[in-house]
Amino acid sequence: MEEYEKLATDLLKWIAETKPWLEDRTSSNTLMSAQGNVDKFRNYRAHDKPGRLNEKAKLETTFNTLQTKLRLSNRPAYLPTEGKLVNDIANAWKNLENAEKGYEEWILSEMQRLERLDHLARKFRHKCELHDQWCKSKDGHFDDKNFFHGRLDEVKANKKKHEALENELTIHQERIDEISEIAQELENLGYFDIGSIKSQHKDRV
Repeated sequence: MEEYEKLATDLLKWIAETKPWLEDRTSSNTLMSAQGNVDKFRNYRAHDKPGRLNEKAKLETTFNTLQTKLRLSNRPAYLPTEGKLVNDIANAWKNLENAEKGYEEWILSEMQRLERLDHLARKFRHKCELHDQWCKSKDGHFDDKNFFHGRLDEVKANKKKHEALENELTIHQERIDEISEIAQELENLGYFDIGSIKSQHKDRV
């Protein structure tokens, strides 16, 4: 009886301590932290839970063996302490597995969301770099001094360059719009470093 009570107490305590973790949906919004949660969950599945499952099986075997011995000795059946019946253990375990399933679904969804955010952030920074390179390549090309002075053929050449630049600007505006769209999506999805994204976006629009 003491062995059963101890097994039941220890198992119920572990379930009570583990279940809140599996019900927690707090996100740090970083891919590294989410990966840490995945690793912790895998460790739980591979090491923590199997050992406790063995304890549960031992508890049930102990209970059945004890009841058989009492019955063969014509003694009253053993009634565990309130809350520690085999059915109580089974219900607690079922609730644990429901929480586990919910956590698994959430963490996989969270990983997908954060991987999407990481991809968008890298895409945003890459496009910002391309934007900066393009702007730098156009610096000084069309100073007023150069544009309005010089021989007629030079003025005509500069005019053509100016027209070409206007066409490039139209195309480049689409890239700027895309940078804005990515920044907005990052904000909508709750990117953890959105302050930096907003600052970079503000400097380029």
